[in-house]
Amino acid sequence: MTLRIWPTLLVFTAFWLSLANPALAAEPFARATLVTKGTIYAGQQVEIDVDVFAPNYFLSPPEFPLFDLPGTVVTMPDDRGLNLNETINGAAFSGIRKTYMITPQAAGDYVLPSVDIPFGYAAVPGETTQARVKLPALRFTVTAVPGGAAGQPAVTAAKVTITQTFDRDPASLSAGDALVRTVAVNAQGLAAMMIPEPSFDAPEGARVYIHDPALSDDKSDRGEFRGGIRKDTATYVFAKAGDYKIPAITLQWFDPALGKAQSAEAPGAKVSVAAAPARETDLAPPSPSPDKAPFDWLWWVAAGLAVAAFALFIHLAAILAGRVQAWFDEVQADRAQSEPTAFRRVGEGCRSGDAHRLEAAIDAWSRMTGNVPLTQWLDRFADPGTKAAFSQHQQSLYRLAEATPTPDLLPLRAGLSKARRRWLEQTSDIESAPANELPDLNPTLEADLPTAR
Repeated sequence: MTLRIWPTLLVFTAFWLSLANPALAAEPFARATLVTKGTIYAGQQVEIDVDVFAPNYFLSPPEFPLFDLPGTVVTMPDDRGLNLNETINGAAFSGIRKTYMITPQAAGDYVLPSVDIPFGYAAVPGETTQARVKLPALRFTVTAVPGGAAGQPAVTAAKVTITQTFDRDPASLSAGDALVRTVAVNAQGLAAMMIPEPSFDAPEGARVYIHDPALSDDKSDRGEFRGGIRKDTATYVFAKAGDYKIPAITLQWFDPALGKAQSAEAPGAKVSVAAAPARETDLAPPSPSPDKAPFDWLWWVAAGLAVAAFALFIHLAAILAGRVQAWFDEVQADRAQSEPTAFRRVGEGCRSGDAHRLEAAIDAWSRMTGNVPLTQWLDRFADPGTKAAFSQHQQSLYRLAEATPTPDLLPLRAGLSKARRRWLEQTSDIESAPANELPDLNPTLEADLPTAR
């Protein structure tokens, strides 16, 4: 009879322990939420919150990947994650939320890819348990912008405004002067990198030089993302006198709230250029010579000594200046050939958006640091998103232009910088082996070998 009671007692004890401590059976999980409501149009920035929950508390934060979703541009603000706390079935969970910004380029159905999010948490207090969860397969539908491809606006945003400034009055120039025009585009609900480049057309008889754009985020006082700001600067040079007309800059955009196309404009300007003022060439008549004074020996001796002392001072100053210049040139040359300078050129290539400039810069850096081939270095230190972005960059260089879209290089800059930090951290503690530490192999045998004739 006693033997029959034991199995029942064990089952009851296990059931009671599961009710007393539900956290022992709790497992981590992830949740994705579509924040953007209503109809989603092509070119509109979509916000998706991804929450990762773990029992008890985190011991290492989740590593949210910057995944690749075909047909879209995926970014993630650098803001810190939002901490969450929830109680599910009696178990306490800690959560961390990150927000993805996804900009679909065309209409269709999109599904988040199944990528891993690794982290560490305290399954047992005081002990780290490594875990990973899958990004939820959230699906959302994107609608084409009304009007078709021919009349489709360049951007889809809540509101777009354009402001412009000139560095001087356009009506008060002279031949040979330059006029600097700065145009700032503010697009609410759209990343700065998605704002198209304005067209600076030069009037006939003038030249225009376009500078690199400045991209920034428009945030609220609490650090919440409100939109992107793109600032472009162009310099107009007018070589001849006359009246010129600088064209207006117009940006077409689609308002998803109103469901219709809108336009924003930076108005043109009239420029009046006067002839360059003539230079004064007339010389004043020579003054009459004064009466000849007696020769003063003492004055001439003092003047000679002063000239000699001044010449000696100039000679010593020239020697010192030459040495300082040589030292400065050496420092500048060392700095120009340094690894940080080479990698800074990689970042400048990403910011410029010029794929060939980036390729030349990263090839020079990899050869300088010995990271050849570069793909092995990326496999070791870069995250999957960076490797995917670099692969897309490579494809845009060596495939047909119509087969491969031009990639956006700004997200690649952050990934390469992160990979370089990992590379520096892992290589800073490695000491180079001392040279000539091993003796020559078979010195006697080498000495007895006859000399080749």
